[in-house]
Amino acid sequence: MIGPSGLYRQEPLSSRQASHTMFLMNLIRSLLILCLVFGSTSAFAQDSVTGGNDISLYVGKMLPNQIDGVDEILPVFGGRYGLGFSFGLVEFGLANTHAEGVDFTTFETSYRYDLPLEEGLLVLVGGGLDLNYYKPEGESSRKTEVGLHVNTGAMMAISNAFWLRGDLKFMGGPGTSLSLLFGIVIRDTSGAN
Repeated sequence: MIGPSGLYRQEPLSSRQASHTMFLMNLIRSLLILCLVFGSTSAFAQDSVTGGNDISLYVGKMLPNQIDGVDEILPVFGGRYGLGFSFGLVEFGLANTHAEGVDFTTFETSYRYDLPLEEGLLVLVGGGLDLNYYKPEGESSRKTEVGLHVNTGAMMAISNAFWLRGDLKFMGGPGTSLSLLFGIVIRDTSGAN
C-alpha cells in the first residue's frame, strides 16, 4: 500500500501468516543444517555406531499448521523400530493422537543417520515418507494423505542398551506440522560397527 508520502507501507501480517512464515523459515534453516551435517559425514565415518537395531517409545506435542480441521496443539505418542545397516538405520514408526476432536495417525518410514559427538551422545538426522490417516474436528469421515518429513535430534546413553532420545520433526502434507518428541530407546548393539 502506498502511504500519503508516496512511500511503500507494508500491511501487518495476520497471526496465521506470521506463524506460517516463521515455520517456513525454521524449516529452511533445518534443511540447511541437515545439508551441512550430511556433507560432513565423512569426518565422522570412523566413529559411526550404526549397525544395531533399536526400538523407541515416545510422547510429545504436534503443532499443526494449515491442516483443515486440525487447529490445536495435540499431544502425540508413538513408537519406532530402527533396522540398522552399515550406512545408517531405516526406521518404521507409528504416531497417534486423539484430542481436541481430532483423530490423527501417522505411519512413517524414514532413513536415520547417527553422528557421535562424544561417548554416549549422538546427533540424529533423517527424513522420509509419512502416510497420514486422520479425522478433522467436526467431521465424521477420515482422510488419507501422503507427506514427507525431515527430523533432527539427539540421543544420550543411560547404559549400553538404554538411551534417551529427543526429536524435532518437520512434516509437510497435509499442511505442515512441527512435532517435539521425547522418549526412551532400547538398542541392540551386538551388530554395531
